[in-house]
Amino acid sequence: MSQLQGVTAQPQLAPSNPMQHDHLLHELESNEGQLGACLRAVYEGEEVEAFQNSLANRIKVHEKDIERMCNKNYQGFIESVSELLKVKADAGKIKKKVQEANRIISESGQQLMKSTEELRQYHAVQKNILGSIEALGLCMPVLELYGKLLEQMSSKQYYHALKTLEQLEHTFLPRVKGYTFTDLLSDGIPQLRENIQKESWKELTDFLAMVREKSEFIGEVAMQQAARNHNLELAQEVRKALTSSPIDPEGCAQDVVDFSPVYRGLHIHSVLGKKDHFTEDYRTQRKSQVRLAIKPHGSWSGEIEDYKKYFFNIVGFFVVEDTILHTCQSLTHKGTDDEGLVTRALVHDFWYMAVSELLAVLRANSASCTDYHLILKVKQLVVWFCHTLKGYGFEVIKLNEVLLEMRDHYDELLMKAWGESFKQIFDMDTYSPIVVATESEYAGVTEVFPCQAKSPVTKQSYPVTFPFSAMVPQVYSQLQEFVCQCTSYADQLDLSQTDIDECVRKTVNLLLSRVLSECLAKLIQRESLTIPYLTQIWVNLNHLEGACINLEKFIAEKTRTDSEGVSAPRLYGVSAFQEAKHLTERKITEKLCAKVAEVLDGATYNWLPKEAISATSDYLGDCLRYVTSNLETMRNMPSDALISLTSTLLLNLATAMEAILLSDKNPRVNLAGIASFGLDLQKCEEHLRECEERMPSLSASEAKKVFTRLRELVNMFVQEDWSVYVTEFQDPHGQKRYPNVTPKMVYNLLFKVRQDEKKKHKVTLNRSTSKKALMKMILRKLEELSQESMRDRLTPEKSDSSLASAHSDVSLGTRDAGKLGTSSSATSVSSVKRGKDRSMTLKASPSKPMTLKASPSKPMTLKASPSKPMTLKASP
Repeated sequence: MSQLQGVTAQPQLAPSNPMQHDHLLHELESNEGQLGACLRAVYEGEEVEAFQNSLANRIKVHEKDIERMCNKNYQGFIESVSELLKVKADAGKIKKKVQEANRIISESGQQLMKSTEELRQYHAVQKNILGSIEALGLCMPVLELYGKLLEQMSSKQYYHALKTLEQLEHTFLPRVKGYTFTDLLSDGIPQLRENIQKESWKELTDFLAMVREKSEFIGEVAMQQAARNHNLELAQEVRKALTSSPIDPEGCAQDVVDFSPVYRGLHIHSVLGKKDHFTEDYRTQRKSQVRLAIKPHGSWSGEIEDYKKYFFNIVGFFVVEDTILHTCQSLTHKGTDDEGLVTRALVHDFWYMAVSELLAVLRANSASCTDYHLILKVKQLVVWFCHTLKGYGFEVIKLNEVLLEMRDHYDELLMKAWGESFKQIFDMDTYSPIVVATESEYAGVTEVFPCQAKSPVTKQSYPVTFPFSAMVPQVYSQLQEFVCQCTSYADQLDLSQTDIDECVRKTVNLLLSRVLSECLAKLIQRESLTIPYLTQIWVNLNHLEGACINLEKFIAEKTRTDSEGVSAPRLYGVSAFQEAKHLTERKITEKLCAKVAEVLDGATYNWLPKEAISATSDYLGDCLRYVTSNLETMRNMPSDALISLTSTLLLNLATAMEAILLSDKNPRVNLAGIASFGLDLQKCEEHLRECEERMPSLSASEAKKVFTRLRELVNMFVQEDWSVYVTEFQDPHGQKRYPNVTPKMVYNLLFKVRQDEKKKHKVTLNRSTSKKALMKMILRKLEELSQESMRDRLTPEKSDSSLASAHSDVSLGTRDAGKLGTSSSATSVSSVKRGKDRSMTLKASPSKPMTLKASPSKPMTLKASPSKPMTLKASP
């Protein structure tokens, strides 16, 4: 038993009383008992001796039982003893083995105790290690998060860094309180926040600088996108001038700029609780930038490149603001009062500021611009600009209004440029009909100017001559180009087609009635132009006037309106061609009349020949041939114009002939001289009849009346029918041989004949006294009749028209009378000489009263006006 004391076992309850010893003994006696466990309980309970006593007592009991049993069963006992002796031998062996095992176990136990101590120490170390691991498990996330924070700061991920900082401060650091490094980290958090705020603001500043630099490109991209979306039709040269760099057709303005710095800055300052400060600073910076964007740069030269950069910058600014407006609003929390980085009201304030400056810039620069091409490009750029910003929700009504204001200046520049073009065309034209030799040349003319030949043109018809000169298709082409330019400006101005048509027609009317009319007037007034040139100009004008219908159709086609309706507007500027034709007719008439007057002024009549000359004057033949040749060059003119021109020319010739006959240059005339004048008059009458055959309407012309009056006057003096004239004139109801001759004319011519008779009487002294007395009496009577006729014409009942027409009946024209014969407003001056000291002068004018002076010593004034009765005043 003593050998088992070194055995160690798991602790159990040790026996403390005999009952427990009995229980252990019972377990040892039973087959189920465990010897080792029972012995361990005994030795660990410190009651070994008590147990040994109990065991001895039990042995004694068993010995008594064995003895009893032996006594009862002796043989069996003997056998049992024999077996027990055998067991004894085996028990010795077992004892040795147990002792050996005990030794081994003792040695092992000592080793085990040593190992157990080591194990305990290892357990303590392990516990410390586990504690350290646990502590490190709490600290490592803090350190890793701090490292991540530093990495995010270095990579400029400030918003993520701020979120990491918030997580570090509020989640991880409270878990590891008490460490020195955590205190250092906690103390450095405010500085980290400040650094993040500064870096975020620096990012925003860099972003604003970048946006300022890229505004032009952003605006260009946005405008190109708007052009695609709205299908804007820009002129090729305008699009080429306005597109300076290649642009992705599928790109948009928002792709050009990275707005993340703004969003990060807004988020960062929102997290930091400084969103209002950030918003205010951003708005202040953008307000300064919009002021810079809307001001023309210092190197502004007024070219389209300057306008392009100017508008692109403005568009770029507002595209950025619109993007910020919508994206930052979407980032704010719903249900809060956050307005976002910018508000719609603020953006519209920026826009109204920009519009005010834009209007001022456009008005100032367009007013000083002298190139209509530039204004058209600017207009298309403004239209493009308006469509772009209208797509972003901005109001562009005022910009459309300023375009309408610019249109007036554009029209003025157009008309000025076209005026120069017209002058150049007029200067370069040869004023000879166009002659084409080939079909291509013919097509080239007819494609430009709407005209057709009178007869079908075949290959055998060439060369073909057009009635007009090169000026006509060139002017018509210029008018068409002018219409195209006007339409180009009026297009895309939010005007209806009717309004566009009205604007274009109004401008074309101004061009025709003001510019072209002035150019034509200056052309026609050139003294270097001959009558054939003027005639060709008239033909050209006539064709241009006829082509105005085609011009109206062209305008309707360009403005896409109806030109066939009853209410379709018409070009009233067509009257410019009519006025120019009238002016050309007057100029031709003036030149012809001036030439006729020049020829007739150079004529020298012999009014006192001894006998009548049998041949007409050379000057008259030259004059008629000149007139005939020039009228021949006018055969292309319409009949009514030719009739009017011929009538005026013949009237001028007749008036000039009458002025020659009654001129005061010839104080004396004899009947032979009058008869010679009659031959020239006959030649003029023959020419008149030839003209009447070609133009029957000339039979009722004023020229025929003048020639008829001259013929009656000449026949009267050739036949010496003065007394017959006086007698017939006094009978108002009788038939008259000389109804067109006035007493004044007869008196004038007869007075000259009488002067010649007086001269002859002084020389020959053989003049018939009766004839002399008769002539004197007739003169006196003619004077009375002339005065009575004059008084009849000056009665108040006579209208101004009768006063105006009276001059043709009583005119005793001077050399200038022929030049003024075509002027309806010329003042008629009649002068009748009655002697050396007496003269009677009659002055008549529609606008002035008529004065009659009888003599220098006793003037008599006769005044007549349409509104007052005639008064006769005589001064003493």
